[in-house]
Amino acid sequence: MQSRVEDIFKDRYDLDCKIMLKTLAQIAFSLGLRNQPSTPMAHFQIDSRKILPGDLFFALKGARVDGHFFLEEARKKGAIAAVVEKEYTGLDFGMTLLPVENVEKSLQALAREKLLESSARVIGITGSVGKTTTKDFLAEILQAKYWVGKTPGNENTQLSLPLVILNSSGDEEVFVLEMGMEQPGDIFRLIEIAPPEMAVVTQVALAHASYFPGGLEEIARNKAEIFLSPKLKTALYCHELNCFLSYPPRDKALTFSLDNKAADYFMEDGKVFEKGLFGFAFQLPFSERQWLHNFLAAASLARQMDLEWEAIASRIPFLKIAPMRFERFENKGTLFINDAYNANPESMRVAFLSLPSPSPGGRRIGVLGAMTPLGVFSIAAHQEVGLLAKNYFDILLVVGLEAMPLAQCFPHAEFFKNALEAGVRLREIVSAGDVVLVKGSRSMRMEDAFMAL
Repeated sequence: MQSRVEDIFKDRYDLDCKIMLKTLAQIAFSLGLRNQPSTPMAHFQIDSRKILPGDLFFALKGARVDGHFFLEEARKKGAIAAVVEKEYTGLDFGMTLLPVENVEKSLQALAREKLLESSARVIGITGSVGKTTTKDFLAEILQAKYWVGKTPGNENTQLSLPLVILNSSGDEEVFVLEMGMEQPGDIFRLIEIAPPEMAVVTQVALAHASYFPGGLEEIARNKAEIFLSPKLKTALYCHELNCFLSYPPRDKALTFSLDNKAADYFMEDGKVFEKGLFGFAFQLPFSERQWLHNFLAAASLARQMDLEWEAIASRIPFLKIAPMRFERFENKGTLFINDAYNANPESMRVAFLSLPSPSPGGRRIGVLGAMTPLGVFSIAAHQEVGLLAKNYFDILLVVGLEAMPLAQCFPHAEFFKNALEAGVRLREIVSAGDVVLVKGSRSMRMEDAFMAL
């Protein structure tokens, strides 16, 4: 496998081909075009609604939307140029058009060029659970020593990640990039664009499993393609994945764990041990297992970036959790937990484990939405979560047709078509002292349940 990877990358990183990509002429030259104006560029955009004066627009042609239909809007908003498909024969609306064979591949190629001209060290982070928080934690910690760039939010796709790179300042010493996966090969295509020097796999779960009939083993194998980066120096992953991962190079591999003391980095009660030796005792502002896991991954990699334990500890006050990720708030004596960002069987399990106890006389109420897309694993996965929920909840409201097997495994569960309907019912039954968890896949819009309160 490794020799094939080396062949693919061999001719793609010629350091003599660095291009600044700051003017339209430089961008055109990089795309194999000549005789274009030396107009300074502002930013790069793939969404015409976000165009600002001086921007370059990529007219991407997708399954549902064709960017070529939005050229006029892009121009009205101030775009000075657009990358279009060669076969486009329509109007230019006063913009410079850069015709290419494939707009998406051109976007990715330009991002690859920009990283080549940069001296930034690239860190790639993937996983089914916790990659966004790990990325945010790591980027914040590394600021103790480096000028850090990162992918904002979850901009981790074949389109959003290269756009982030293109719009970066170029002054970054370290780039922390989240790498997402929906289908086989996605991770490999991302490391073609941005080959990481250090790579992390957080956890593996049945996420987007409809594209991976081989289940957890196939998902893990595809996630581990991040370790095929030709620039890889360090491969960090959750120790419990050892049974799945077959090709992190052993001389570059490190593991972390909250459960297994054999891991290179092990944490218990805030104390971190590095290769069996006590490293540091942290005072962390959170106790939820998922955040401890993410913090340990980030701290482990920070150590590989030559940060002292004290420097890592100095950044703890700046660590933040993104919205809708086990976000707590109180209303009339009830503790609500908004974990509506996304869900899979593993993140459901971890959320249940992290639930606080209700006040005396209070109850635990779950408002759980469908986990999508799980394909052939959907029924069994929802049944598994339903059976587990029996150990944690007194009342269960279930949302979405795909989650019906979950409802059937919980005594007297109530079923709703959407989160808003479940929220109306929640308003009727909730009392002071209760703890309410709202969680489901992003497509279920579980946060709508709060609109009815």
